[in-house]
Amino acid sequence: MNMNFENTEEKWNLDELKLIDELLKESLEQDLLVSIPTDFADLVTEKVEKRKSVREALLRMLMMTLGYIGIPGIAFGLLYYLKSAKVDLILDLVFTYKYPILFGVLCILSIQVADTFLLSRTKDQLDQ
Repeated sequence: MNMNFENTEEKWNLDELKLIDELLKESLEQDLLVSIPTDFADLVTEKVEKRKSVREALLRMLMMTLGYIGIPGIAFGLLYYLKSAKVDLILDLVFTYKYPILFGVLCILSIQVADTFLLSRTKDQLDQ
């Protein structure tokens, strides 16, 4: 597959080549319509940092939530596995007060989420 590009200009007529040259010269002489602000790199960097901080905050919240659920779950699983007498007492306590316990956990998580996002927002406002 040897392509010979040397003779491709010979296949075009002279008017087509002149037209292409004129179009190329005109396009190079015209100013660009798109202008990039002088602080473009700073804006891009700021957006990337904000997205990264939000992603890190969400990951932190996920880990905390897993901790709130996982640590008591593991402790209860160990008590159940060891056939402790306190398992029935804990189950009765949890099922009796399931709504207040759920409400308390949701309050703690929502306060932490609000704190994380409000602090990041005020930090950005203080930088301006």
